[in-house]
Amino acid sequence: MTSITVVVDNQPGLEGLTPEWGLALWIEHQDQAILYDTGMGPALLPNLAALGLDPARLAAVVISHGHLDHMGGLGPLLQARGGEPLPVWCHVGTFEAHYKQEADGSLKDIGPPLGGRAPYEDLGAHFKFVDVYAHPWPGVHLLAPIPRVVSHEEPAPGLVTLLGPAVVPDPVTEDLVVVIQSGSGPLVLTACAHAGPANILEHVRQVMAAPVAWLIGGLHLDTATPLHRQNSLAYLVNRQGLRLAVGHCTGPRSQAALAQALGARLTPLSLGLRLEF
Repeated sequence: MTSITVVVDNQPGLEGLTPEWGLALWIEHQDQAILYDTGMGPALLPNLAALGLDPARLAAVVISHGHLDHMGGLGPLLQARGGEPLPVWCHVGTFEAHYKQEADGSLKDIGPPLGGRAPYEDLGAHFKFVDVYAHPWPGVHLLAPIPRVVSHEEPAPGLVTLLGPAVVPDPVTEDLVVVIQSGSGPLVLTACAHAGPANILEHVRQVMAAPVAWLIGGLHLDTATPLHRQNSLAYLVNRQGLRLAVGHCTGPRSQAALAQALGARLTPLSLGLRLEF
């Protein structure tokens, strides 16, 4: 059996859990416990404790990308483990510059809160970098970067990086997805789908040579360009047999549109939700 528990999300759920902007998913697969992302930071450890999930059991952490709301809890998690070494899987681009451009043109750093790799390594992180594909555990695959072949899926407006002295749109090239083989078919976990849901699902279909059964995580659609949002929603709705469990940055407009079109094929993510496959 495979289970996925929502530990951090901005949507309230079970009583006693603290919502915050971000995402963290606890994966149980073939007796392995894996944490996909760590949220903004403050909610991770209290929510783990409230759910009865022991950080000492973790075989590894997987980081989807280098934004604060997905990597902020990594430092506190490592500290809670007392410096015990912990594999952390990600793409090397996680530590590149990530900014949000404010309305006045100023840049807000939204990258890893401790900066580069060294402070995390000092706390016990043992980084393992994914280059295209990794298969670290039976039935679990990590893919990064995702080829950007669907023309309408573009970098999110307002997210920028630096190219020398120039401020340019940030494609978040390190965007990493987890693919879990289950009895239901391939489960695809994406934190924000910065590569675009169509790009992600097409790439997974080619790599796994099987249609995806579930897409789980955040889709970052309400803040996408109108063309990106419209076409990505249409793509998801038209994928016969695909089920979605989405929340975090998907956005209320997009979530409502998916709910209307998909009905029972959509499960909203919320704190404490446990999915079993």
